Amino acid sequence: MTGAFLDDPRRLSFGSCRQAARSVRRAEHGRQAYATVRPRGTMGLIRERGPLSVGLAIAAREGRLVWRGPDSFALLKPPLSMDEPYTAGGPRLLLLRILDRRWETLCFAGPPALAVLAALACVPLHLWKTAITLVLLGTVYLTVCMLSGIVAGTRGIVRTFRRRRQGELAAESLPARQWSMPLCHEVDADRAAELMREVSDRLSRLVDKRVRAASGPQGGHPAEVLITEVLVCRISGVTTEAMRRALPRQRRVNTLFPGGTDVVVLEPRDQLPGHPLRTFNTANFFLWYVFGGGAVVLMLAYVVADQERKGCVDRCAGRPDEYGEALRWLGQRLLLSDPQDLRPETPGSTLLGWVVSLMSIMTIPVAGVALSQVWRAADRMNARFEKATNDVHARPKVLLLAATLAEQRATLEVVRNHGLEPYPEPRPPHTVFRLGALAGTELMLATAVGEPNSAAGVAQVAASIIRQWRPHYLVLVGTCFGLRDEQRLGDIVVSTQARDLAYQAVADVDGEPQRYDRGGRPSPSAALLGVMATMADSWSGPAVHLGPIVGSTTLYRSDKAKADLRRRQPDAAAGDMESHLLNGVAYEHKVDWIAVRGISDWGDATKSDTHRHAAAANAAEFVLYAIKAGLLDTRSAAAR
Repeated sequence: MTGAFLDDPRRLSFGSCRQAARSVRRAEHGRQAYATVRPRGTMGLIRERGPLSVGLAIAAREGRLVWRGPDSFALLKPPLSMDEPYTAGGPRLLLLRILDRRWETLCFAGPPALAVLAALACVPLHLWKTAITLVLLGTVYLTVCMLSGIVAGTRGIVRTFRRRRQGELAAESLPARQWSMPLCHEVDADRAAELMREVSDRLSRLVDKRVRAASGPQGGHPAEVLITEVLVCRISGVTTEAMRRALPRQRRVNTLFPGGTDVVVLEPRDQLPGHPLRTFNTANFFLWYVFGGGAVVLMLAYVVADQERKGCVDRCAGRPDEYGEALRWLGQRLLLSDPQDLRPETPGSTLLGWVVSLMSIMTIPVAGVALSQVWRAADRMNARFEKATNDVHARPKVLLLAATLAEQRATLEVVRNHGLEPYPEPRPPHTVFRLGALAGTELMLATAVGEPNSAAGVAQVAASIIRQWRPHYLVLVGTCFGLRDEQRLGDIVVSTQARDLAYQAVADVDGEPQRYDRGGRPSPSAALLGVMATMADSWSGPAVHLGPIVGSTTLYRSDKAKADLRRRQPDAAAGDMESHLLNGVAYEHKVDWIAVRGISDWGDATKSDTHRHAAAANAAEFVLYAIKAGLLDTRSAAAR
C-alpha cells in the first residue's frame, strides 16, 4: 500500500485512518495541524469539517491521500469548486461526505433536534419535567452556539481589518482556488524529499485524470496533459518542527512571501522565483479609528458631565450632568439624535455632541477606504502569486538528449559536480531525469535507453518528451568522431549544420562510381549557436570546434570509409548517428535545437570506447558552462 495510488476504496482501512489521526494528535504540532485541516466554523465552537479519520478515509477513496504509513502521509485538497460530487462512489461514500462536509450543521442542529424529539416522546408518558428540561437544554445549547458565533464573527472582523502578512493572507485565500496540502505528517524529516516527490506525482495524476474526465463530455480527448497546477502547502498543517524546516528546502518548493513561512508552494511538474513585492499596508488603521473614537467618547463624557453640572446649578433634570448620563447621550449622538429624556443646555456640550456625530458620519468613508485597502492587499497578494507562477512558466527549459546509457552516466556526473541533485521522473512511456535549475534555467535529461544503437530511438524519445514537457531548447549531448586534423580526443564540436548522409547520388567519374551527398543541411537555432560561440571564447577547457556535423545510421570503423566521407564532406567537423534527426523533431514542435558533442574517436579502424566517458563529460560540461552564463531566455525561443 505504501506510495500506491489509492483508486480502490478497499486499499486503506478505516482502522488505518484512525491510527493515522491518533499519530497526528500525538505529533509536536498536531494541535495546530488539526486546526488547519479542521478549522473552526462560523459557530466558533464547532469544527467546519468532520473527524480527521473520516476525512482521511474519503481522501484515500478519492485518490487524494499520499499514503506511506500512519506516520508518513500527506493530504491533498482540491479548490472549493472542484470537490467530488456527493453521490460519486456509492452510498457509503455519500454518507461519509455528508458527515465530513456538513459536520458543523449536524453538530449545530443535531443535538437540539434530538432534544426536541426526546421531549415529544416524553409527552405521551406525561413526563412533563423531563420534556421541559430537554427543551431548555436544547435552547441553552443553541444560545451558546449563537453567542459563540457572534464572538467568532467579531474576531473575524477584527482579523480582516488588522495588519497581516501577505503569507498569512495567502494561507487563508489561495487554498480556495488552488490545489493545496492542508496536512503533512512525516515523523522522519530525512524522508521529506521522497514524500514530496510522491505528492508531486499524485497531484499530476489527479489533475490528469480530472482533465481527461472533463474533456470527454465535450467530445474530445487530449493526447498529452500538461500539469501546470501549483500546490499550496500550508506550514501550519505540517505536524513536526523538523519537517517544517525541511519542507521549504525541498526541490521545486518555494517561499513566495517575505516575513514568514505561512505558506510555501510546490512548483508545477511542467514547472517561483521572482523579486519580492512590497508588502501593502492593510486596513488596520480602521481599528485604530474605531477604538480611538471610542476612547474620545469616553473622555468627552467627563467634559460634558462637568459642563452641564456647572451650568445647571439646581435645575439639572433632563440634562447629562452625570458621567453615565453623559456617556449615554454621546452614544445616542453617534446615531445623530438625542435621547428623549436628555438634552444638554450649555453651548460647549452641544458642540461636542455635534463633533461626536460628525465623527460617527466619518466612520462610513473610513470604513470604505479600509475595505478598499483590504481588497487591494488581497489583490496585491494574488498579483504576486500570479507573477510568481507566470515566472515559472516563462523560465527557460532545456532538454538535454543523450543517445546511450554511457552518455547519460557521464552527463549526470557533470550535473552533480555543479551542485545539482538529479532525480528520475516518469514521463510515460519513458523515464527522464529532472536535473534542477541552473542560472534560472530548468534542465531535464532524456536518454534513448530502450534503443541504444538506434538513431530513430533518439528522435522518438525527443518527440515524446517535447510533447509532455514543452522545452524551449533541445541540446544533443554525448559523443561523435572527429574529422579534422587539428582536433584531439576529448575536444568539443558545436554544430553549425546537421547534414543528413542518408540521401545520395551516384555518378561515374573516370569509370569509377562516386557517391555525392544530397541530404538536407539544416542549421541549428541562431540563438543557441550564438550563445555557444560566445561562450567558447572564454571557455578554458578542451578546444571547441564550430562546424557541420554529418549524420548517418552507419557506424564508422573503417579507414577507407572515413577517407571517402572526408572527400565528400571536406568542411565537416565531426560525424555521428543522431544529430541529423534533430531538425525534423524540433521543427515539428517549434523548439530551438543544437548538437554539442565530444570527440571520442576518429571513426577509423582504431575506434574504441576508451575515451567515450571523458568526451561525453566534456560536452556536458561545456553546455552547462554556457547555460550558467544566463544568456538563454524564452523570448529568443518564442521568436522561432
